[in-house]
Amino acid sequence: MNTEETDLLTGSLRSVFAGAGADVPRQLRELGWDDVAAADPAATTLLFTEKGRALSAAALLDDAVLPLLTAELPAGLLGGAGLVCYPYPGAGTRPSSTPLGTTGILLRRPAPGECLLIPVADAGGVSLAVAAAAEFTVTPLPSLNPEAGWYAVAGPTPAARYDGSAWEAAVAAAHRALAAEIIGIAERALGLAVEHTSTRRQFNAPIAAFQAVRHRLADAYVAIAAARALLAASFGDGSQSPAVAAIAAAAAKAKAGRAHQTVSASAVQVCGAMGATLEHPLHRYVNAGAVLDGLLGSSAELTVELGAMVRATVASGGEIPLLVEV
Repeated sequence: MNTEETDLLTGSLRSVFAGAGADVPRQLRELGWDDVAAADPAATTLLFTEKGRALSAAALLDDAVLPLLTAELPAGLLGGAGLVCYPYPGAGTRPSSTPLGTTGILLRRPAPGECLLIPVADAGGVSLAVAAAAEFTVTPLPSLNPEAGWYAVAGPTPAARYDGSAWEAAVAAAHRALAAEIIGIAERALGLAVEHTSTRRQFNAPIAAFQAVRHRLADAYVAIAAARALLAASFGDGSQSPAVAAIAAAAAKAKAGRAHQTVSASAVQVCGAMGATLEHPLHRYVNAGAVLDGLLGSSAELTVELGAMVRATVASGGEIPLLVEV
C-alpha cells in the first residue's frame, strides 16, 4: 500500500468513525473493508489506529480474532455470529476460563440467540468451547473507561470442547490490533497536549516554547514513534514461525502500552491542572488507553511473558528475531 492509498484509506476510516453512535460494522462492509484487509493484512493497523483516535467502542477486535479461532471448528457451530470471551484482566494471555467455570470479558452485549466462543485453560493447554450467551450471567463491567461498553461473563464451562491450537495465532492478531488502537489513543492524547501548550501563554509566550515542556512532548513523540515502528515490524514477511510471530506481536503491544504510559504522564504534566479535569477531554484518552493495555496482557505482564516465550523458544532449538529485526 503506497502513501497515496494509505492517505485515502485513512480519510475514509476517519469518516466512518466520525459520527457519534455510527454503525461502524455496517459502514466498513459498505467500504469493502474485508477485501482491503485480505489484500494487505497490515491495513488492520490503520483501522485500529483510527478507532483509537476516535475512542470508538465498536467491537471490532472479534472480527480479527474469530476467523482464526473458528477455522478448525465444525462448520456452522457458531451459527454465523458469535462473541469471543476474552481473559479477565490479570490473567495475561492465558484464558481465565477453566473446566470448572467460565469467567471473562465480552466487548459488547450479546444479541438474542448469539453464541460465545470461550477459550479454556486446561491440562492440555487451551481448548475452545461454544455455548449460547443466554446460558451465562452477563453484566456491565465497571472500569476506568465507562465508554468501553464491556461486559463481564460468568457461568459453567461447557463439557464439549474443541481444538484450541489457533489460540496463539489469534492472540498475536489481537495484540497487533490492540497495539494499533493504543497507539491511536496515544497520538490523539499527544495532539491534545500540543494544542493546549500552543495556546496557553505565560510570560508573553506559548508554554510550548519552554524547554521543559518541549522535552516532555518530545519524549512522548519518540515513545509513539518507537511503538509504531515495532508494530510495523511485527507483521514480518510471513515467513516467521508461529512462536516468533507471537513474540513480535506481544512485544508490539507491550511497547504500545508503555508508550501510552509515557504520553499520558507527559500530557497530564504539560496540561497542568486543566489536564486533570473532567472538562478537558484528555482524561478520556488516558483512561481508555490504560483499560486497553490490560486486555490480553498489560505491558508489565507481557514483559514477563516475553521472557518466558523467548526462553522456551531457545530451549526448543528455535530461533528468535534479533532486536534490529524486530
